[in-house]
Amino acid sequence: MRKAKRSCILLGLLLLIPIMGCWDRKEIEDVGIVLGIGFDKPAKGITEQGEKGTIRGKHPIMMIHHIAIPEQFSTSGGGKSQKNYINLISKGDLVFENIRKLSTRTARYPSYEHLREVVISEDVARTIDFNNIINFLMRNSETRRSIRVMIAKGKARDVFEKEGSVRNPALELRELAENYHNSFSMSPEMKMGDMSENITGKISFVIQRVDSSKKETKIAGAAVIKGKTAKMIGWLGEEETAGLNWLKGQKKAAGIMEGVESKSGEMIVYEVRSMTSKIKPLVKGSKISFTVEIKTEGKLREDWVDPGNAFDPNFVNRAEQAIEISIKKAAERALTKTQKKFKVDVVGFGKKLSIKYPKTWKKVKKDWDESFSEIPIEVKVKTEIQEFGTRGTKKA
Repeated sequence: MRKAKRSCILLGLLLLIPIMGCWDRKEIEDVGIVLGIGFDKPAKGITEQGEKGTIRGKHPIMMIHHIAIPEQFSTSGGGKSQKNYINLISKGDLVFENIRKLSTRTARYPSYEHLREVVISEDVARTIDFNNIINFLMRNSETRRSIRVMIAKGKARDVFEKEGSVRNPALELRELAENYHNSFSMSPEMKMGDMSENITGKISFVIQRVDSSKKETKIAGAAVIKGKTAKMIGWLGEEETAGLNWLKGQKKAAGIMEGVESKSGEMIVYEVRSMTSKIKPLVKGSKISFTVEIKTEGKLREDWVDPGNAFDPNFVNRAEQAIEISIKKAAERALTKTQKKFKVDVVGFGKKLSIKYPKTWKKVKKDWDESFSEIPIEVKVKTEIQEFGTRGTKKA
């Protein structure tokens, strides 16, 4: 009898499961799907509505919440397409304070499960510790460590606001950032989790730079972040970023390099198929030095040399030398800016030294940035052209 009762109770509980539904379900019209977040510095004493306000903290910030609008809500009654996003602006002394203020601006509760990018303006990056910027996002259970971080040259707000744009700018930005595989002028993506580890370890690094106008967005160059201060200290131009990519030797990186053929003085274009970089530290007594050996294989894609016969070994040798000169020049420019001017190690020379010469590393690691700025670095480049296209010469 007891077994029968237990069976009936268990059966009844099982029958209740299908009709219970999702207890934590939220309707899509009640949720603000945040695809992007921007950080700007507000005008002094001005609130998000443009009114005068009181500033309590030393570093007030303005946050932009880039929220997607579902397709069924982004069209008007006449069927005319409207923007499928809105940007909500808030100002406060803390990140969480900004988020709480959203409840006074919208009925939709912000959801960060689909957050794609965090864009930080140059003003914020130069003056506020990154730990304070990403602290809330790293603690939030909804956000992922794979969120991409970028630095805006100008206002972060401009990145998320486009005139006449129907497609979501945050989605376009994500796709654009992934093109670093095809361009040396872009630094690799910086994920929030990796950024947090660098900041915790006081390791200097670079972040993609985004330039934005009212109609167009461009990702090129990089922002340099000093590990000890967790703040931005300057920019790398496109050629300097290309040089940095060669020094690091990202295996997935591709793209093209231009060179000048020595005999004719004309331009040639080389497409990279593979690249490697080896950093070799050397310690003699108290003197430290490094050699960077860069090797690449690729294809001759274009030349303006007449006749430019790629089947001529002498021409191929001159073409390879021209590309080697261009790569070395870009790498040395990157070192001049990062090592000599900014006095930071964003390539990882210190890590290589710690592996091969741990005793020496213990002596210099405390003041590594200062020591590193005086260390000689030699760059060696070896290029091999393996393909010339369907025709090796311009002659029929």
